[in-house]
Amino acid sequence: MDTQLILTLILLVIELIAFAWLINDLNKSKKKQDKIIELENQILNLESSILEQEKNIIFEIKELKGILKK
Repeated sequence: MDTQLILTLILLVIELIAFAWLINDLNKSKKKQDKIIELENQILNLESSILEQEKNIIFEIKELKGILKK
């Protein structure tokens, strides 16, 4: 075989391996990104729940102040 052909085949194999590694790495990154987005949604839901509880507390405090003023 010709040396140039052998080197070309070796380079092709290296490129295929690198491309497969890149695809695998992208898939792992996508899975991590999906988990981060899921956690961010959970945090937002928790913050929303906390804000709702704070609104309820403020409303109850205002009601108590109104009762005490009478």
